[in-house]
Amino acid sequence: MTKITDIYGGKNIMKKHWVLSLTLATTIFCASFGANAEAQALQYKVQPGDTLWKVSTKFKTTIPKLKQWNRLKADKIQVGQVLIVSPGAPQSTAKPANVHIETDQSSITYTVKSGDSLFSIAKARNTTVDAIRTLNKLNTNSIKKGQQLLIPSQTGFLPPSSTQLATIHKVQSGDTLWIIANKYGVSVVEIKYLNGLNTDVLYIGQELKITEGAIPPPKTPAFLADAVFPLAKESYTPFGDTWGASRQFGRTRTHEGTDIIAPKGTAVYSATGGTIVNFGWSQLGGWRISVKSPEGYHLYYAHLSKYAPGVGIGKKLSKGQVIGYVGDSGYGPEGTTGKFVSHLHFGLYDSKWKAINPYDHLRYWQAKL
Repeated sequence: MTKITDIYGGKNIMKKHWVLSLTLATTIFCASFGANAEAQALQYKVQPGDTLWKVSTKFKTTIPKLKQWNRLKADKIQVGQVLIVSPGAPQSTAKPANVHIETDQSSITYTVKSGDSLFSIAKARNTTVDAIRTLNKLNTNSIKKGQQLLIPSQTGFLPPSSTQLATIHKVQSGDTLWIIANKYGVSVVEIKYLNGLNTDVLYIGQELKITEGAIPPPKTPAFLADAVFPLAKESYTPFGDTWGASRQFGRTRTHEGTDIIAPKGTAVYSATGGTIVNFGWSQLGGWRISVKSPEGYHLYYAHLSKYAPGVGIGKKLSKGQVIGYVGDSGYGPEGTTGKFVSHLHFGLYDSKWKAINPYDHLRYWQAKL
């Protein structure tokens, strides 16, 4: 009987924990095993110099398929990373080096190495931290070198239900990614990955996913539920609830709105239809626009870099119409810029100009993007 070796620990696998390691020079599949392997996922371990294009060419597939099978958001891959290169039968009987097929229908055993985290292990093996924790009955994300973990097999693992909710942390004053990561026993890299962050900058009130899963959906607002988010999808940085934050310029005051960080020049869209009732320079808001909706609410867009053509007092707007562009104007005489990071300040007021926290509205509109 052929000896089957565990590629993760060099140990013999008993019963159903079978992993067949293949090399380019020595392995030929027999017909009987090939029939059993047709439903298995073919995997490849990334070598130095590999790119998604090289891997796709080697296995006669496409980059979009590789990204879909491996849940990749970018084209970057790392040496040692294990990729699914075919969800079904092998492409041919002659296999490239470092390919293996997992025939275990439930899990394989993995020995934790120096530098490993549950996140890095889950990502390399196309599973989730929650799936590994559940399988190993772990109460925390802490692991140590030499620890043996059961890892859901590629063919046996089903992604968590879309109804699974993530653990959420709301950023407080003094928080950093390092402080938050240590509080929950996760890594900074994991938090950044789960939240799509490419910077370490955080904002008070920002909601961060600590575990995989969905963020609880915002409730439908009692008014303006059919409005649209004022910025295009993926054109801005994740934002938090900045309502009530202290402001010192001009006078001591509290923040009446939500700040959304975005590159200067990003298009700003009217969240509702309506009429422009205020327009021009404000010492605090810079180049700003106030729009009165048909329901009588006032929507305030501030710190713009410029206006869209045709914008002016009395102008009738359609929902989703471009009205201006994100900037960093304000906090001084007309034309002042650069006093703060480029962002859109969005305010919401009732018919009597009483300020309303717009954060929940923005989250609801954002969920529809």
